[in-house]
Amino acid sequence: MELEKIISYFKELSSIPRQSGDEKAVSDFLVKFARELGLWVKQDETYNVIVKKLGTEGRENEEAIILQGHLDMVYVVADGVEHIYEDGIQVKEDEEFIYADGTSLGADNGIAISYAMMLMATKEVSHPPLEFIFTTQEEIGLIGAANLDVSELSGKRIINLDSEEEGTFCSGCAGGVRSAIHIPVVREQRENLERLNVSIKGLKGGHSGMEIHLERGNAIQLTGRILTALKEFDVKIGKVEAPGKSNAISSGASMVIYVEKERMQAVVSKLQKLEAQFQNELSASDYVEIQMEEAGEEDICEVFAVETLETLRGILMLMPQGVMNMSMAVPGLVETSINTGNMEEVDGEIILDSALRSSVETEKNYIREKVQTIADVYGVACEWSGEYPGWQYQEVSPLREKAVKAYKELFGKEPKVEAIHAGLECGYWTAKIPNADLLSMGPSMYDVHSPRERVSKQSIANVWKLIKEILSK
Repeated sequence: MELEKIISYFKELSSIPRQSGDEKAVSDFLVKFARELGLWVKQDETYNVIVKKLGTEGRENEEAIILQGHLDMVYVVADGVEHIYEDGIQVKEDEEFIYADGTSLGADNGIAISYAMMLMATKEVSHPPLEFIFTTQEEIGLIGAANLDVSELSGKRIINLDSEEEGTFCSGCAGGVRSAIHIPVVREQRENLERLNVSIKGLKGGHSGMEIHLERGNAIQLTGRILTALKEFDVKIGKVEAPGKSNAISSGASMVIYVEKERMQAVVSKLQKLEAQFQNELSASDYVEIQMEEAGEEDICEVFAVETLETLRGILMLMPQGVMNMSMAVPGLVETSINTGNMEEVDGEIILDSALRSSVETEKNYIREKVQTIADVYGVACEWSGEYPGWQYQEVSPLREKAVKAYKELFGKEPKVEAIHAGLECGYWTAKIPNADLLSMGPSMYDVHSPRERVSKQSIANVWKLIKEILSK
């Protein structure tokens, strides 16, 4: 029954649109939920929410425990699917998983909020005083956490519920920063050219923190390679785009190509060869298709001016992508990476949005300087935003020790303790709450930030048992 209740809360939450930057409705919903339970609640100007609940009988004077999650989600729609954002996420389930209908699910981090709602509402779980932090704009740079005033919190033991593998306790994470390169678009007219619509499809995409090491294809990077390969045919470009999120690996792109009639078949042949080449390169990690549609001759064609095309092509070819360094101190840990996840034309500019992560500050700054240098060489603007701190691993953590012991007692196996490459808000809590003891955990999720996102129902139940066990001790 408890699992069904958690999923019920999650479905209710998912009915509210809540992509990053649009959290007011879900924040108001949570404030109302807490107030109806008679709990202390505070909402700030960024729509962060803090809730407090007294300890159960006999435990009122114990030290508080903080549980924390974020309200926003990465909203992604599958290629070819029509979905109305304002309708919220349609949650489906089978015996094993809950998942969405053609969109990302938002279990990252909606499941954390659902656990918190259970704890706020329940009278059956023994616990010390509880303090809940619900932050906003986590997925676009941990903005809510950066702005949160924690002065009214008393707890120093913090459980972040934003990890994605049951049985793995996270105790450290990378810091990061976002970049946005702005390429001015100048167009010119050409006459009597054949139009070819080209799409890159089939790539898996995924979370640029948790899955960057899987060497999946990036549609934006492949677009740069296509534009370079077609240079010999003097093609003109009418449009190029790859809508997405900076922290999601780009899974699709499209472009409108114009070419002289006598060169059309050579261009098509070249693209077919590129598809085979890309498929060979990605054969162990991904799958890709280049789809083409010949759309006939157009009398007047609006195309990128030469300088615009050369700037776009050059930046896409020079822009670093994927894993930059692996950690030599922590086996298997990505130390530094960068992902360009969005390419769109907005108000006369092509904007390239990227997420840079590193657990080593100097390495992060080095890649940042490299990206800035590329922008400077081409004379375009590069904006930096959403910088957030890393969370350094601590050898001693009483909270982690209790969680490890509880997990072994409940499930009869040893959990893993590790640092991760993805960004978590824990770096802000260590900076804002002196001597904080932190732990991050969560149920098993798969293909997060993509339309294939799903979460194990059994794992949701297991982590709920673990939360209750930790609080009961």
